[in-house]
Amino acid sequence: MTDRQHLLRLFPDLDPAAQADLSALWQVATYPAGHIFHLPNEVGQYVFLLQQGRVRIYKLSAEGRALTLLVLNPPSLFGEMTLVGSGTHDTCAEAMTNCVVAQIDRETFRDFLNRYPGAALDVMELMGSRLRTMEQRLADIAFKSVPQRLAALLLDLAGDSVEEAAPARLVRYTHQQLAEMIGTYRETVTKALG
Repeated sequence: MTDRQHLLRLFPDLDPAAQADLSALWQVATYPAGHIFHLPNEVGQYVFLLQQGRVRIYKLSAEGRALTLLVLNPPSLFGEMTLVGSGTHDTCAEAMTNCVVAQIDRETFRDFLNRYPGAALDVMELMGSRLRTMEQRLADIAFKSVPQRLAALLLDLAGDSVEEAAPARLVRYTHQQLAEMIGTYRETVTKALG
């Protein structure tokens, strides 16, 4: 069973009966930092709900370089792309910190979304928001210099920390992690930071 407050934030229009129905369908587990939830080309079995911790969604190049697409804070759904098309993942999802994550079987969640179309619209809004984020990230990589991208990223990360409003939740990022978020090399980030 998952925390109803998280579900309410993700699915604000669900009535209490639907919230109770959905809440009962999730299995909650704790995962250590570094845990891989899914890899590219895997058929997804589950959709995940991050309740505590941070998860990064990233792509790997053929040479093994990582490009971080998103850093997720609670409450966040991930693995939602398994709901459409072939159900395979095209990204990696990795715990950046120790995490509490709820998971729901893909088919069970699809059945729920069929019964509650308002929840399906909420998932579509989430996917649309992530698409806009990816489009902005692509535009930044194409049109901004590394120092500009780094400055924008640091402001975004600082905004995330302020929203959490708990200094104990501040996460330190390595130069490598920052580089992976803006599509450059660690050495370039180190040089840009002075």
